[in-house]
Amino acid sequence: MGAQKAGTTWLYAQLKDHPEIGFSGVKEVHYFNTLYCDSILLTRRKVNELERILKEKRSALERYFSNVSSGKPVNKVIHELLSPVNDQWYIKLFSHSGKKYAADFSPEYALLPDAGFENIKRVCQNKKILFIMRDPVDRAKSAMRYFFEMQNTDIRDVTREELVELAYSDMIIEKSSYHVTVQKLQEHFRPEDLLFLFYEDLMRNKQKAINQITDFLEVAAVALPEERLERKVNVTHDFDFSNEIDKKLKAKLKDTYDALSARFSKLPESWGQA
Repeated sequence: MGAQKAGTTWLYAQLKDHPEIGFSGVKEVHYFNTLYCDSILLTRRKVNELERILKEKRSALERYFSNVSSGKPVNKVIHELLSPVNDQWYIKLFSHSGKKYAADFSPEYALLPDAGFENIKRVCQNKKILFIMRDPVDRAKSAMRYFFEMQNTDIRDVTREELVELAYSDMIIEKSSYHVTVQKLQEHFRPEDLLFLFYEDLMRNKQKAINQITDFLEVAAVALPEERLERKVNVTHDFDFSNEIDKKLKAKLKDTYDALSARFSKLPESWGQA
């Protein structure tokens, strides 16, 4: 996992072809946050997939159902697409891979309550948790840009009051409050099953970071081409936030900076420079 807007999409692009790491077909499953955080992201994805299937030609529709239904009636398959999910449903997503690990890159898992992390422990036998953190203020600003892009709104047209309100919202602040996630992870998982990385270090030496991750997972090392390592993914458009927004975010996230400074021997030099 990793914080939202902290490099998880880039990491997914680097590891998606690894011979020992399997995926469900999507980067972010959003299973555990559906159960424990009232998230609608998984339901929305299932509905979008159903809409896409229904828009295709009849032959493609029949081919899809013949591949996934194992002889079940079409109406039952549609019901399963829209029905509630459970642990067995989640496990089945990865049962085809036959790989050492099944990877789920859902950033929202960082916000799980204790019960959510305990559920992960029950479902996953060979657990390795990777958590990537980015400068809390930089992450928050990137998330704000992303929010308006997803709303098809030009952030340059947004009022100061709207920006301040969003900057102070739980949606932005909670996802930058990594110290809460770090504490919960340390409470629920063994130290040898946790790897904490900083986005800034990862981006500064990408191949080194990949090597560190494959060592942690105890899977085969991969030497990736520079073009692939340097390819930008899921990039938000630039926007110069005011000093007011920077100061408000930094003040709101002071506890995160302080707690992580105490927890880790060294934070990236660029942290807190907003």
